[in-house]
Amino acid sequence: MRRNVWTWAAGAGLIGAAILAGCGAQPAAGQGSNAAHLNVAAPHVVTETMTIETGKMIHKPGWPKFDPATFTVPQGATVHLVIKSYDDGNAPLPANSPYLKPSGLTSSTVTVDGKPVAAIGANDIAHTFTIPALGVNVPIPVAPKDGTVTVTADFVASKAGTFTWQCEAPCGTGSTGWGGPMITPGYMTGTITVK
Repeated sequence: MRRNVWTWAAGAGLIGAAILAGCGAQPAAGQGSNAAHLNVAAPHVVTETMTIETGKMIHKPGWPKFDPATFTVPQGATVHLVIKSYDDGNAPLPANSPYLKPSGLTSSTVTVDGKPVAAIGANDIAHTFTIPALGVNVPIPVAPKDGTVTVTADFVASKAGTFTWQCEAPCGTGSTGWGGPMITPGYMTGTITVK
């Protein structure tokens, strides 16, 4: 008799455990299943930090430079771009220039020293970080005298390949500002590889 009580108690314990295991397994009305949430990967975010140095800083007057000028990111990743600029010189653009506004980003604004900004003034722009093939444009304002300005922006590296980026503000040498560093890889132009 004792053996039957033990078998019954063990069986009741297993049934109770199965019932308890099932509690909460069904989603509440209007909610998805837990299994679906377990299979969804969080977006992959990579941070790329660039510094804009002045020609004076690198002992080459009139030659501002993005450092580094090349980087590689995984396809599909959200790129959190951080650009710290020391350049207090402006490179004016026409008031209707598309390069004064952010584009191709996950937001319609960039963050300038922690504040959202929808456009940079035509006379207040120093540089841009522009990837034409990806539709990305990040305008960068003039830094304060003897100070820095930090611009952050996010974009999705949606397609694979090696893409040229270019500063679209005439900040180089020559009468037009489009010479020297503007056409020299490693200064105001470089590449981003997405793979």
